[in-house]
Order: sequence, then C-alpha cells, then structure tokens
Amino acid sequence: MTSLRGLVDWALGGDVLADVDQAVLVVTDTVAAIVGAAVEPEVAGFALAAPRLGGQGAATVLATGARTSPYAASLANGQAAVRLELDEGNQFAANHPGAHTLPAVLAVAEELDADGPAFLAACAAAYEVAVRVAAGTRLRRAVHPFGTTMACGAAVGVARLRGLDTDTTVRAVRIAAALTPASTQRAANSGATVRNAITGVSAASGVLAVELATTGTTADPRALHTVYGEVLGDAFDDSRLDDGLGELRYLTRNYVKLHACSRWNHAPIEALAALVAEHGVTAADVESVEVATYDPATRLDGTAPTSGFGGKHSIPYSIAVRLLLGHNGIAAYTDDVAADPAVRDLMARVRVVEDPAMTRLAPAVRAARVTVRLRDGRALTAQEDRAPGGFDRPYDRATLRAKHEELLGPATADVLAWCEALPRAGSVRGLDRLVARS
Repeated sequence: MTSLRGLVDWALGGDVLADVDQAVLVVTDTVAAIVGAAVEPEVAGFALAAPRLGGQGAATVLATGARTSPYAASLANGQAAVRLELDEGNQFAANHPGAHTLPAVLAVAEELDADGPAFLAACAAAYEVAVRVAAGTRLRRAVHPFGTTMACGAAVGVARLRGLDTDTTVRAVRIAAALTPASTQRAANSGATVRNAITGVSAASGVLAVELATTGTTADPRALHTVYGEVLGDAFDDSRLDDGLGELRYLTRNYVKLHACSRWNHAPIEALAALVAEHGVTAADVESVEVATYDPATRLDGTAPTSGFGGKHSIPYSIAVRLLLGHNGIAAYTDDVAADPAVRDLMARVRVVEDPAMTRLAPAVRAARVTVRLRDGRALTAQEDRAPGGFDRPYDRATLRAKHEELLGPATADVLAWCEALPRAGSVRGLDRLVARS
C-alpha cells in the first residue's frame, strides 16, 4: 500500500496543518462536548474509575480533572466526547474524527508536555488520516461508523508526537486497524450507551497501537483492506488515502452541531423548522409526516426508542420533539421526554424513506425532504440540502461561543482561554486544574 505510506509520510511532515484557527475550533468544540457530558451518569462513573484502571499519569480525565495514564484518559474522554451528540463531525467520514482522535492526542501531548503548535499539528495529522481511511471504506449496514477507521488517525497523531518515523507509524496504523472494535448500528438506535464507550476504545487503541509498534509487535500488511473492506465493510478503496494530499484538507470541511442528535437528523429537522416558520404548523395539526432522505441516514427510522439517548438516533423522534417542544437541544433528548405519550404517538406517525437521488449526491450533499400531511387534508413540503453548521454554511462565532458556554459552565472562561492560547502555548498542560473547577 504505497498510498498508505504516502499519507503517513505527509501526515508526519510540516505541511499537515494549514489552518490553525480551524484546528483550534475543533479542539474547542471537542473539549466542550467532553466537559459538558460530565453530568451523564455513565460518564461520571467511568471518569471516577479511569484512574483506578490507568494508575498515575499526566493525562487529564476532563469530566473530573483527575490525572491518569494516556490510555485510560483516552478511554474516558472518548466515551464522554460523543455522549451528548454535540461534538463536531465530518460528512466525508460519516463520523466524528475529533472525538475519536483528540482524546488520544491530548493525553499523549500532556504526558510529553508538548507545546501548543506540536499538539495542533498532531491533531491535524490524526484528523486527516482518520477521514481518509473512512472515505475509502464502505461499511456494512449493520455496522455503526463509531470506533472503526478512526483508530488509524489516532495512531498517527500519537506517533507524530512521539517522533516516530514513517515505517514505524505505518506499522502502528495497521496494528490500530487490527484492534478496531465491532460497532453495531443497533446499539445506537436502541439507545445502548456502549456505542459511546466504543469511541473511547478507538482513541485508546491509537495510544496502544503506537506502544505495540515501538515494542516489537508486527502488523498484518493487509489489515486495512481486510478489516474495513471485508469484515466491517464490503469494500476498501486505498486510492482515497493519498488523493489530493496537501490540497484537499478535510479538517476545513467539517460540521459543528447545535442540535443534540445525530447529524443525519439535522436536514429533516431544518426542513420541518422551515414549514413551521412559514405555515405555523403545530403538533395538533399533523396527521402524518414522511421524511425522504439518503442512505445511510435512512438507518435512523426507528419509531419507538425507549430512551432519550435512543431518540438521538431516530429521525421520527427528532421530528416529534421539534413539533412538540420547538427545539432539539439537550433537554429534548431525556428519558422523560422519550416516555411522553404525546411524543410516542407523534413519532409513530413519521415514516422515513430513501430518495435514491439524494443517496447519489451524498456525502457531498446530505439532504432531506419533509412532507407534512395535515388533518385538514393539506400536504406541505420543504427540502433542506445543506443544514446549518457545515463548512459551506457555518455558524457565526457568537453562536458557537454560546454553545461552548452552555457546555463548559463555570469553566468557560478558563478553558476557552486555554484553547485560544494553543497556537502560542509553550505547554498544553493545565487543563486538569481548569476543568476541576467546573
């Protein structure tokens, strides 16, 4: 795989970070999502357990401020990063590269006492590799994207910080692919929060893969093709690995979320919001709703999630709470809301279908068309091709600041100052003290 070697060689070089401000944004959004999730029971519980698992170390568990080994901190922070579904993502990966790679890169950067520029460059290297491996993979329908190809990016980010050469880093990438956990779409749709732990496992696998590569473990040279093209997927195109290196920057082609749910829900939510704004539609007016969208967003067609977390992975649920509550924020995805008879009745009347034309346009365009049939016999339709938050329709700084303030709470000023100082920082350490006060 000369394409893999070319990608790794580039990712270890001086050209990997072209947009420092964008790297800082991805770090900020991911750290905020991790800290904000500290209120969730399983996040808080594992954050307390992580130091017992990992022992003493310099890496911060962001939910508590405790310090432990890079491996254990990566597990805890990766789990937390995706819990609220408010972390950034990338449509060309169908995944959340920041959440899967930053926990590993940050943990090792803290251990090494790296400076801010070195940390940001490693974040960019991890991100670009993660997206490119994902872009070459066609996952099977039963497989959820989390925890899959992202481990390869985490390994490269860690390898760059540790100063590894190209040969050793390629070996680490192949080992990371072999360590990839099995991730099921059913877990997300049913509300099983093991789906979040898999993100932590992926980040920690990046740390582990580098340790294994530097201590004598050998790799399967066909690991990426087999794991991603035969086991978890049915095709792997390695030409995507080095396509447009130095020109095509995936770090600048991401999205940032305000709705606390899967990005696959966002185009339907925005189309519905347009109908509500134009026609004053209320839940009481609705007979039924049809959502036409692309595959794989059609996987989120469940009409009976049993928890708020399951609702984050259901288009019918997201449509129902938008009509009933008027928003899709954190408070719309609780177990109490999921149990509300009005929500359950309305989402049972929402049907999700594939529009093949939309599937052909994805992932560059991730569209949805919402048709609301009213009790008075009318049918209203709206289509959203580019939901807000994407690189082609970004939120303004004030909007993002408000989001980060909500997630960071009392730690807002200190954590945002730490993030903003990264391009000039002589050390990345200090987050443990900042988040401990949150």
